[in-house]
Amino acid sequence: MRLWPWRRRDVPPPGPRSNPTRIAVLEHDLFGIKPQPGTAAALSIAMRGAGTCLQHDPIDTTELGHPRPTGMCQRCGVGMLLDETGKWTVP
Repeated sequence: MRLWPWRRRDVPPPGPRSNPTRIAVLEHDLFGIKPQPGTAAALSIAMRGAGTCLQHDPIDTTELGHPRPTGMCQRCGVGMLLDETGKWTVP
């Protein structure tokens, strides 16, 4: 019985790691868990709320019984309202 030298077994490399920023954003969207301030996830959520696109592309999301037409930009996800002149505005 030999105790030394022995051969090491080939260990496969670990699989790809998941993106913690994406996980934090998904937790915010699905469960309402706010990310820690100062992280990339908090910045991503704040930028999405601010409306980062230059020209909004609104989608009508009004449900039955709503007195005022509502929508959201399909590019940045910011909420929008239809004003009296027929233009979509960010509240």
